[in-house]
Formats: sequence, C-alpha cells, structure tokens
Amino acid sequence: MACGGWIHAAPLLEWREQGDLKPAMKAVRPFFTYENDALTGKESLDILWPVAHIRHWKGETDWRFLTAFYMGPRPTEPDTQYAFWFLPLLAVGRNKAGEDYGAVFPLGGRVDNWFGRDRMEFVLFPLYAHSELNDLRTDHWLWPFVSRTTGDDLYRFRVFPFYGRSEKKGEGESKFILWPFWTSVRRDHPGNRGEGYMLFPFYGHSKTDREESWMFLPPFFRHTVGKNVAQNVYFWPFIQTEKSKKQDKLYVWPLYGRRTTAQDDRRFWLWPLVWNRQETCPPVTFNRFRIFPLLTSESTRSLATPTNVVSRYVSVWPLVSYERSRLDLKRVRVLDLWPFHDTAPIERNLSPLWTLYQLERTPAGVESEMLWGLARWGSQTNGPAHGSVFPLASWSHDRAGDTQRGWEFLKGLVGYERNETGKSWRALYFFRWRTQP
Repeated sequence: MACGGWIHAAPLLEWREQGDLKPAMKAVRPFFTYENDALTGKESLDILWPVAHIRHWKGETDWRFLTAFYMGPRPTEPDTQYAFWFLPLLAVGRNKAGEDYGAVFPLGGRVDNWFGRDRMEFVLFPLYAHSELNDLRTDHWLWPFVSRTTGDDLYRFRVFPFYGRSEKKGEGESKFILWPFWTSVRRDHPGNRGEGYMLFPFYGHSKTDREESWMFLPPFFRHTVGKNVAQNVYFWPFIQTEKSKKQDKLYVWPLYGRRTTAQDDRRFWLWPLVWNRQETCPPVTFNRFRIFPLLTSESTRSLATPTNVVSRYVSVWPLVSYERSRLDLKRVRVLDLWPFHDTAPIERNLSPLWTLYQLERTPAGVESEMLWGLARWGSQTNGPAHGSVFPLASWSHDRAGDTQRGWEFLKGLVGYERNETGKSWRALYFFRWRTQP
C-alpha cells in the first residue's frame, strides 16, 4: 500500500518520506534500516543491528562493525582528527593538532583520546604504559601494581597493594599501607583542615574544621557530626541517614529510600523495583515514576504554570505505551516490549516487529495501523481521509469539499473514484470507464 510517499508491508518493509515531525525512513527489517532527518541533518544506517551502524551528522561520519569503530573527520576539513579502533588489537588516528598516532595491542604504540585520557603510550603492555590527562603525567610498570603520577600541583606514587602516597598542593595528603588495612589522610584546605585514619576492618576516625567522624567495623557503622551535617550509617548499606545543607537522606535499604536536594528529590521502594524522581531544571521540572518493568510514567511541566504538561510518557509493559512530545506528537502503541523510553536503535529496528496497533496524531493529521499495517486508516487536518484493509479493500474521501471520493475491492477487482472531472469505474482489474458527474 502507498499513500503520500509512504509504503508499508507488515513490519518488514517500510518506505517513508520526510514529515513535519518524523524523519524519512527506508527499512527492510531485520537486514537494514536507514533514517534521514532533514530537520537535524542526521542520517543513521543499521545493518543487521546490532552488528553494524553508520551515522552521518554535521559533516562527520562514524561507523561501527562488531568491535571495529571509526570516527571520521569533516569532509571540508580533511586534516581534522579521526580515529579507527579494532578492539582490543588495533588503534590508529589523528588528534586535533594534526598529529598521527597508532598502536598494536599489546606490543606498543600511542593512542590519543583513549578512555578518558588525552594520550596513552605503552610497550609490551602491561610491562610499561604512560598516560596524560591535562597536566598529569602517569607512568605504569606492571600495570596496575606500580605507578607514578606528576602534575603541576600533584604527586602520586604506589606499589599496590603494599604502599601508596598522594599529595596535592594546598589540598593535603593521603597514604595507604597494605591496602585496605591501613589508610590515612591529611587535609590542608583552608576552612576544612584536619586528618584521619582507618584500620580496616576494625576502626576509623577523622576530624576537620567542619566535621568529625567515627567508624566501627568499617564500612558497616559510621557516625559523623559537624557544623552543617549529621550522618549515620548502621549495618551499611541497609540504614543510612544524612541531614546537611546539601541534602536530606534516609535509606532503609532495600525497603525505602529518600534523598532530597535543592533541585532533586529521589525515592525508592523495594529497590530496584519502584523509583520516583522529581528534578527541577528551570524553566521546567521533570517527574519520573517507575515500577520496573511494569509501569513507567514521565512528564515535563512548566515551572511558571505547573498544570501545563509540556510532554508525557506512560508505559504499561509490555501491553501499551502512550507518548506526547514537545513537538505535539501523540502516539499510542500496542504492544511495546522494550521497557525503556526512546532508545533510537530499538525504535528503528525492533519496535515495528512487535507493534500490533499504533496511533499517531500530529498537527498534520492522525494515522492508525493494526497488525503491521494490514489495516490502516487516518486523515489529514482539514483534508482527505483514507483507509485500507489489505488486500480486501481501500477507500479515500476528501472531507473538506467532498469533491473526491474513491474505493476499491481486492486491489482493483472492483473500484470507484469521483473527482471534479467525473466518475471513474473499474472492474476485473483491467476494464475502466468514466461517466459524467
């Protein structure tokens, strides 16, 4: 069936042109899906997802095939950075300064922007490795046992687990001996000077200008008091309390928990099953409630007018989900087997396979489909209405002026169409004739 640049054959084949709120889509599931959003300029191609994925956005092309990753330069700037990783064996690329790098694991080489580090070099890893992050330089021998880190304000050395020391100028010093049995700390920060130690698993104590803490059989029992804080832990992690300027916290884990800050209120019941969160992020607030995986409710409200719901999402897993977005898109879906909201690869590749019924309403109109498109009906706002039950019948009607109307049975065995020029009839697929209005 085709209508307005849209082709759909069950969940396997989908050809859709760009709409006001929905990107163009070409899909032959499960082999590939291609999505092109002209509004954002983002293109995505999945091949036997999750085996391979290609994305093109803002002039950059990234792709992944199994454990091979490529993050490419902009075509207009061919000398800008790029990276190709074939985990865990090979990495090559170019950094922002235009310097090329490469490494073959575990033999040796150099990799930039690797797992949170600006630069990493190694020879016969784990025998020797060197990493850099901002002004910090770290050398590892027999990683992770022996290391030394130097920086403008920091020095760190350790022979794990026998001895370690870290000192930061103006902040203080920390040490361990036979970790985790003995650790100590000294704070030099103005307004919060002090020191502490812990003899694991028996006792610990720390005291600063702001607070004092005692630990018994750490981490199971802890008591902290200070100018603006009071914390208690009993049989960690089961009972935890805290009252401070930053937060108000009460955990009776796993039965109940509450943590409240100026911008955030989080609660749970029967962790990890029931969660509730209210987050303030001006000019809106976000509300999320979940009974995992059975029920999910999310809403965004305006702070100025709390009764104004900007967007909403409700899911009764695995039966039905309802979504109303900020772009005034409303959608009802039955079934909805994915228990999380708005996961793009799932939406492109898998959701159509299990969706038995879907209704979408936009400012342009409303569309409904059932049983993977075998039954479809809908209408454009102040425009024509249409419907079909494949392969039995299809019909259309221009409601605005009632100048166009049509229907057909068994894909043209019998058909009728009326427009401004007259009436047209069809029989036995090949025979057509026209009559005057």
